[in-house]
Amino acid sequence: TLARRLKEFDSPKPKRFLRPKPANRLKRDIPAGRLPWNESRPGALEIDLVEHNGGDSSGLFACTLSVTDMVTGYSRRQAILGKSQKAVFAALESILSQWPTAVHTLHSDNGSEFLNHHLLRFCKQKGIAFMRSRPYRKNDNPHVEQKNRQFVREIVGYARYDTQEAVAWLNAVYALLDPYANLFLPTRKVVEKSYEGKRIRKRFDQARTPFQRLIESGALKPEMEHMLKAQFETLNPLDLHDELEKIVA
Repeated sequence: TLARRLKEFDSPKPKRFLRPKPANRLKRDIPAGRLPWNESRPGALEIDLVEHNGGDSSGLFACTLSVTDMVTGYSRRQAILGKSQKAVFAALESILSQWPTAVHTLHSDNGSEFLNHHLLRFCKQKGIAFMRSRPYRKNDNPHVEQKNRQFVREIVGYARYDTQEAVAWLNAVYALLDPYANLFLPTRKVVEKSYEGKRIRKRFDQARTPFQRLIESGALKPEMEHMLKAQFETLNPLDLHDELEKIVA
């Protein structure tokens, strides 16, 4: 009875207003969701980080930053030592500065290496929409995840790389792999989905390389179109493949 009566009087203690934690504020400012599967405008990029820790996440080890355009399939990779926000942001900024089209959307997972004020501020300054995956929904980033398997794990494997020399070797691999994949390896893309009960039936278009899709889109920056066409005319896919075989052997 006494406690009930005391509630009627104002407490002499000052009221405390809890402020949201920085991580919660970031998640509030970065919407969660997935990009539409039928996006048609190049420049919608999915980004992810692949760890090369050999199954042991202790200590410092190399990571590969992977960036994929979900519309054209064009992709780039860059290895770094560690996964600090500063290192990841510097690598991403380097890749985006050489991207062949204008970028209008970035989509990442919920890792702290991406959800930070550096990247959020960068996207706002550049007029880029920044999105993140929904919690525990790994398939919200399907295009870059597929590239990670095909062009990272199947090429350099699951071993641990934790030295600057190993990072230099990874980047030497990607220097050969990226033009080979983008200029000469055709892929198919889903153009229609239909539902039959619980099953999803997909229809794919004719296989084309990311380079061909970029040309057809008309979204290439003039200087990048000239550079990619020059690469396509001068590079030999068989020579690139042989060099890749030698460097990863």
